[in-house]
Parts: sequence; C-alpha cells; structure tokens
Amino acid sequence: MDLVDEYRRNARECERMAEKAGNPADKASWLRLAASWLGMIRSDARRLFENGNGTEQDGHRDDGNNPAWPKPSKEDSNASH
Repeated sequence: MDLVDEYRRNARECERMAEKAGNPADKASWLRLAASWLGMIRSDARRLFENGNGTEQDGHRDDGNNPAWPKPSKEDSNASH
C-alpha cells in the first residue's frame, strides 16, 4: 500500500469516527483530522512533482541507500555518452 492510499484510508476512518461522535465538538475535531489527512495527499503530490530536496520526479529519494538498485559504475556512466 502506498502513502496516498494510507492517507485516504485514515481520512475515511476519521470521517466514520465523526459520524459516531457524541457531540458537535468531537465531530468537528474528527472532520478536521480527516481534512488534515487529505491535505497531506495534496502536499505529498506537490512534493513529488517539484523534484526538490533530493526527491526525484518519481517521488523516490536518491540517497544511494536503495538496495533494489545497484550503484552505477563509471563504465555505466560513460556508456550513455
């Protein structure tokens, strides 16, 4: 599950809790929390597309610690030039 799905799931859960709230203040708090989760989706989406702060355009940090991708060798770097 990716972060966006998790945020949406959390927002839906907050909305369900708001429906069950026993008083208007609690309901408002749950709805604000749901709105915060949804706002994080917008913030993350914006961050993913801005290509800043070490984040690649696909949303993954390239800090060299990703074991799924081997570090390119000097030979690999020269092959494309």
